[in-house]
Amino acid sequence: MIPVIFSCEHATCAVPDAYKEVLAGDEERITSAEGWDPGALNLAQALAMKFRTPLAHCEISRLILDCYTQENHESRWSECSMRLTETQREKLHERQYVPHLSSLRQRISNELERHPSVLHVSVHTFDPLIHPDLHISLLYSEGRVGESSLALHWLRVMQERMLGLSISGNQAFYPEQTKTILDTLRKERSSAEYQGIELQVSNRLFLDGKPMRWEAVKNGLFESLRVVLD
Repeated sequence: MIPVIFSCEHATCAVPDAYKEVLAGDEERITSAEGWDPGALNLAQALAMKFRTPLAHCEISRLILDCYTQENHESRWSECSMRLTETQREKLHERQYVPHLSSLRQRISNELERHPSVLHVSVHTFDPLIHPDLHISLLYSEGRVGESSLALHWLRVMQERMLGLSISGNQAFYPEQTKTILDTLRKERSSAEYQGIELQVSNRLFLDGKPMRWEAVKNGLFESLRVVLD
């Protein structure tokens, strides 16, 4: 089985105490889907537990620091975080972004010492206002053969098994030309070694008050990925 690493960069809407005064008045925005991915941590934890692998996740709102953006890219700072001083932002970067990226790099290296390739799945949820008729999407690099082949296989298995859900690949969730932490990691490894896939699930499936349906979605994602990795 190909080893898999799960990460969740938009897991929480937490704001460290040291920055709450500066960001006073933004609480509603930070706790909304703009500030985090509701349900993403719950989903990522379930997948990591089922695959018996540790989960790498961030503990800060993306409106304070977006740990999913490409390394050192200015887009990791939002309008909210730009009210912080440069020193405060540097500390956030060193204490939040750097350890997360370093952890992923180390885990990838460790897996590649024992296996020819590794799959990294970054788990997210999206606001249904963005794609009202979509339930699940996988984002992947079409130019990387190993990655696109694996993603397309996973999409096919999901579509076959998770009937009643709208599932498709590479839907638009970000402004054009946006680069992510997956792009940083792709630059460091070949497609044969590293496959980075972003999993996007509508947060409506988590928030609509139907826990049995949410559990079925989590199980469907696990079972379909297990088939692909086996």
